Amino acid sequence: MPRISAIAALLLCPALAAQDARSLILAAGQSGVVELINPSTLETVARIHFDFELNGVSAAADGSALYVEGSLPDKSQSCCSLYSVDLATLQIKLAAGVPGSSSRGAFVVSGGVAYPASALTPNPIPRDMNNDRLHLSSGNQFLFGVRSFRGPALDVYDLRHGQLVRQLTPQGLEGDWWPAGVWSGDRFYWYAANDQGAARLWTISPETSQLGPGVAVVPLAQVSGCSGQSSKALAAAAGKLFLYEEFGFKVDRRDRCSGPVPAGAWIVDPATGQLTRQIAPDLYFSALVSDPAGSQLFGLSAGSPHWRNFNRLVRIDPDDGRILQSRPLDPGFWRIAVAPLRVVPAGEVRATPLR
Repeated sequence: MPRISAIAALLLCPALAAQDARSLILAAGQSGVVELINPSTLETVARIHFDFELNGVSAAADGSALYVEGSLPDKSQSCCSLYSVDLATLQIKLAAGVPGSSSRGAFVVSGGVAYPASALTPNPIPRDMNNDRLHLSSGNQFLFGVRSFRGPALDVYDLRHGQLVRQLTPQGLEGDWWPAGVWSGDRFYWYAANDQGAARLWTISPETSQLGPGVAVVPLAQVSGCSGQSSKALAAAAGKLFLYEEFGFKVDRRDRCSGPVPAGAWIVDPATGQLTRQIAPDLYFSALVSDPAGSQLFGLSAGSPHWRNFNRLVRIDPDDGRILQSRPLDPGFWRIAVAPLRVVPAGEVRATPLR
């Protein structure tokens, strides 16, 4: 359907009331819009407009609200405060300050969902974990924090007992190594790589007390005569582990390499470190995310280093890597998440401006 016709159709739809939770793709554009997207068809259900730039989106644990990372309306260069948006009233409230601040400790944001920390654990989560990338286990028993600064390290927090039980630090890694992690079932995969192309992968459970040497991973996307400095990430879906280079950020190598930089993602065997298959070799992924059930895989591709054009959202078959659906996104920076919502507006709507 042409874009204008699709938007016109949306405007004819009444807002949806509270209902059973349905998973939607949440796509936040820097221009100040959140698109709610049907994950099966990639068609837009609603567009929520804001009066400030956005840098991320997640859903409240009860599915009644969104949380957006955004600048203050009168300070467009400031980033980023956390705002809540009630989906029934579209009213905005300031929820927390910038990342790393004490107010952020009131929230655990993992897998596209923002949880009140007080609902998960009896004690405050240590402030030392405020800058960690947080990963919540199934059953909400453990919180793993991937730490880059003065790391790499992995913080293991027992939510039921309200305590940090250990910090896992790999031994023998000299120089700067940059970590990433993802849960798949009851196992957590933790990856670290350096600028020279060396990389290692660990398979970790909540009971792991020490890290061994890990498994050496085959160098990813080496380009002759080009710096290996890049950001890598992991995704998991349908029992498979995916490794990819993150494009669209400050270390996007397409701005620095004279030759082409390999795109796509690779399925990695966690037992051997071998890259068994490349998928979507024409897409420069900024993010790969799975649905809450871990059965579907979605990709956000930054077509150019500065998000000027050719941005795409795709649905991928995690078993064979086929692109099942694809649609363009407007120029500009985007972030995505997949999360269940119980209240879903429809059409073109605007969040109530901050007072």
